[in-house]
Amino acid sequence: MRTAPNRFLPYAVIFIFAFVLYGNTLSYDYTLDDLIVIKENAFTKKGIAGIGDIFSYDSFTGFFGTEKKLVEGGRYRPLSIATFAVEYSLAGGLNPALSHLVNILLYALTGMMIFLLLSKLFKPPANRPWFLTLPFITAMIFMAHPVHTEVVANIKGRDELLALLLPLTALWMTLHYFERKRVTSLLGANLMLFLGILSKENAILFAVVIPLTIYFFTGVPLRKNLTAGASFLFTALLFVIIRFMVLGYLNSGELPRELMNNPFLEATPTEKIGTILYTLGLYIKLLFFPYPLTHDYYPYHIPLVDIANWRALLSLAIYLAMAGYALYRFRAKDIIAYGILFYLLTLFIVSNLLFPVGTFMNERFIYMPSLGFALVAASLLAGRLPLLLRKPGAYRTAATGILAVVLVLFTITTVARNRVWKDNFTLFTTDVLVSENSVKCNVSAGGDLQKMAENETDPAKKAEYYERSIRHLEKAISIYPKTANGLLLYGNVLALYRNDYKQSVAQYMRVLEFEPNNRNALSNSLKVLGSVDSRNEKAYKLGVLKTLYNMNPDYPGVNYALGKLYGQFFGKPDSAAWFLERAVSLDPSDAAAYKDLGIVYSMQGRYDLALDRFFKARQLDPSDQQVLQNIMITRQIMGGRKP
Repeated sequence: MRTAPNRFLPYAVIFIFAFVLYGNTLSYDYTLDDLIVIKENAFTKKGIAGIGDIFSYDSFTGFFGTEKKLVEGGRYRPLSIATFAVEYSLAGGLNPALSHLVNILLYALTGMMIFLLLSKLFKPPANRPWFLTLPFITAMIFMAHPVHTEVVANIKGRDELLALLLPLTALWMTLHYFERKRVTSLLGANLMLFLGILSKENAILFAVVIPLTIYFFTGVPLRKNLTAGASFLFTALLFVIIRFMVLGYLNSGELPRELMNNPFLEATPTEKIGTILYTLGLYIKLLFFPYPLTHDYYPYHIPLVDIANWRALLSLAIYLAMAGYALYRFRAKDIIAYGILFYLLTLFIVSNLLFPVGTFMNERFIYMPSLGFALVAASLLAGRLPLLLRKPGAYRTAATGILAVVLVLFTITTVARNRVWKDNFTLFTTDVLVSENSVKCNVSAGGDLQKMAENETDPAKKAEYYERSIRHLEKAISIYPKTANGLLLYGNVLALYRNDYKQSVAQYMRVLEFEPNNRNALSNSLKVLGSVDSRNEKAYKLGVLKTLYNMNPDYPGVNYALGKLYGQFFGKPDSAAWFLERAVSLDPSDAAAYKDLGIVYSMQGRYDLALDRFFKARQLDPSDQQVLQNIMITRQIMGGRKP
């Protein structure tokens, strides 16, 4: 007689397994978009006091300080960001270890919820070991899958974690509602769904997934199912209304004119469709063979593919076959058909087919859909394999071996991949070897290599970092010549490392050709230009400054630089005075401009004006002793008394 296992044992195994997989992330730093939602987010850093602002603005506002439409439709995911604010208050500041711990706990709870939910829907066959039941196999395959590393190891992935865990809880409460006929359970289910959607918008698909699950796996009459389902549609509509009230729009109607936020910017209509189909095929590949993994699928790690390309056509054929099978077996309520439908529904919203999502694809986008894959895999192992191996002993040996191999391979891959998420430097310099044609990844790697070089004291290592930075930045620029960040960083390294100031300025000027108001390009141009020898290169400097002035005549620094150059090296005090007056009118807080203007007026013999400008400079910067001397000299010339 077989002894039943402790009913808590599967939950304990799943919980411990989460820490086996991701315990190594507890010592890791913030990475990627953690900067936007946590580290440099003004609302998050208010702690609990910032939650009101978090729920009142676009999710990017706390970082930028103003609303920016960086991606189509904006972003409204306040709940996950609110959890970071709570952690900030509890920890008394930034604490990545706490945030990583919370992510692991949420992941563990998700695995446990999957097991609990499926245990309610599927009763295990008699004499079947608990570790070979469909609920446990599904939970373990889902937990171990390496494609989830970005979601769990990157703290910002909290939105994905909550967007699955909370709707799964809603599904469990809906089952409880139909079993116990308690309206409070249905209300609780709607609350969980609403909170899930507040975490990330793709949870809204559970308004359809929940009734679909009830239809497939319970005997609830269709009318009652649809009645409960209507409440979920109302909840989804409530979120849409709130989102509209906060953002002011559902769809801005304007696609960003920047490749990093609109990857199809340079694509033809047939290339757009073909590339989307190609990425859908890559998702299938990642589910079966999750290697190599990368955080970056931006242009052009994923190449533009025409709709007639074999890769797009193969992907289309696979998805049509999947959809065909799901529809064919729909009325039979086949579990594999359900798994396919779950996958297709939850992937559709992030596929770029419905609306642009800001990138070609991403591993985090497949986090929710991968549950459908895990369910299909478990169904094959727990449901179809016994039909082939009818002897219980043979099945148990084969199934245990297959599951063990899959889990061991997935676990090794997951733990190894997690190490890449230690910090941005490790992430960028590792993934750029995979996403070698990605503009963004090359720029990110080049930028972090520059930071390492600037902080390095060993001359050989410093040079190595700079050279690697240059290679990645040149690669990014060759792929996309209008990468503003890439050109800015390239200009920086040319100045800092190679002392090639003219070429450095040339990179900033390239940015200004397509972004005339780019403040970094303007300020960097002026800063590096200041290192150029004015006496021997005054004609060159004047040409650059005139070009900058024509691009942005109201930039104070350009006017100041022109005024100073005309006065010091061209002997044109009238031109110098004109530009310096513009400089102080555009920036009344510039003490240096007032001081140089006073000097120009003194050269012209306009001592009253000179004295007035010196006094303003003195007012703005009382520590400047040269200004005090200028005042004294000017008064002496005017016949006044010494101060």
